[in-house]
Amino acid sequence: MLCIVLLRHLKAKYKQIVLQWIPGHSQVAGNEHADTVAKKGAKITQTHIREASYYSIKLHLIQVFRSAYRQELGTKLSKKPWTQELAIIPDWPRRKAVAEFRLCVGHDCLGTHFHRIGMRPDRYCMLYSLHETMDRNRLGRCTALSSGTECERYWEARTKMMEN
Repeated sequence: MLCIVLLRHLKAKYKQIVLQWIPGHSQVAGNEHADTVAKKGAKITQTHIREASYYSIKLHLIQVFRSAYRQELGTKLSKKPWTQELAIIPDWPRRKAVAEFRLCVGHDCLGTHFHRIGMRPDRYCMLYSLHETMDRNRLGRCTALSSGTECERYWEARTKMMEN
């Protein structure tokens, strides 16, 4: 039935189709070999080849990668000093959680972090010229900041540093 549909489709596109019977084993060069190979091929179980989208292939590769490297990543993360501190963050409001996460891991966008990634020539506080390293400890003592909680001071420091 599928052949008839395909033939009609090709005919609608003005393609000429010729079906020609060729007798097997009639001394035509290569015909006997072709007949043997065709019979072998007909006995092979055909697998269903389905097309896969870019998205489905990408998801599959991500799953393979995660399963292959999950244990290795877990081992590396368990050695980090801030792993236990991050365990309490999930239930916090987003603004507070982001500040805490950044301060815990040291990617806090304060002077020390900017120096480490090459955006500042030194680690010192940009808000008050005391020649002290601008990090989590300095954040609590910085007189240029007026807010109360560590989270509020972090966001105030970020805002003021972006203005400088």
